[in-house]
Amino acid sequence: MPKDNALEKDIQNRFFDILMAQKEGFENTNIYVYQHLVYNRYEEVIKNSFPLFLEHINEEDLEDSIRLFMESSPKTPFVWKAANDYRKFVKKQKLFDKKKYLYELLYYDWIEIELSMTEYKNKNLKKFSFKNSYKLSNSSRIKKFKYNIINSEHTTKRENFLVIYYDFKSDDVIYREINQLIFELFKRVNKNETIGKSLKKLCKENDIDYKEAKNFLAPALKELYKNKVFI
Repeated sequence: MPKDNALEKDIQNRFFDILMAQKEGFENTNIYVYQHLVYNRYEEVIKNSFPLFLEHINEEDLEDSIRLFMESSPKTPFVWKAANDYRKFVKKQKLFDKKKYLYELLYYDWIEIELSMTEYKNKNLKKFSFKNSYKLSNSSRIKKFKYNIINSEHTTKRENFLVIYYDFKSDDVIYREINQLIFELFKRVNKNETIGKSLKKLCKENDIDYKEAKNFLAPALKELYKNKVFI
């Protein structure tokens, strides 16, 4: 690489580092203005992405977390995806370990964005059968929560299991509580084994009558299949 190009790239990298790390000492300069513009952009994305999370965090803690996040120099080329990078960053850095329910609120908010922004191919489904094999669709997620997020009691500890999916009819994201048996079954569904066989193994491991479980779960599974939670 020519020396001039290397020097130019070095200057660009240093300038980028100054902006992202929000380094001090540039008051009353154009760089200070740029720093604020960059911070405001990240703040806007994060605030627009996490409305539930914002209800439970003060401005000072939010600002500190955003500045720390910016110092890590997020790499995503898509601005809207920076919100997910922020979500992962604060959890990895344990910034809110005194209020761990905040991590679940971040996920709850983020997954709606992710499912809404994904492009889906329309696929015609055959009739549901326990004799068929399936997989979770890319329009759905399953999640075990430790706090009562689904009932808006965000700080209350309560183990609950959710399936979150994009509803093609309403063009909306649905959060639905499911029982633990369906949750564990969805963790196992794959194209190499029928859903009936997966359920039978699960019942055997947990001393559950297979026929009773099959009859009990059938209506819910048929409805979730119809909504393309699994395909």
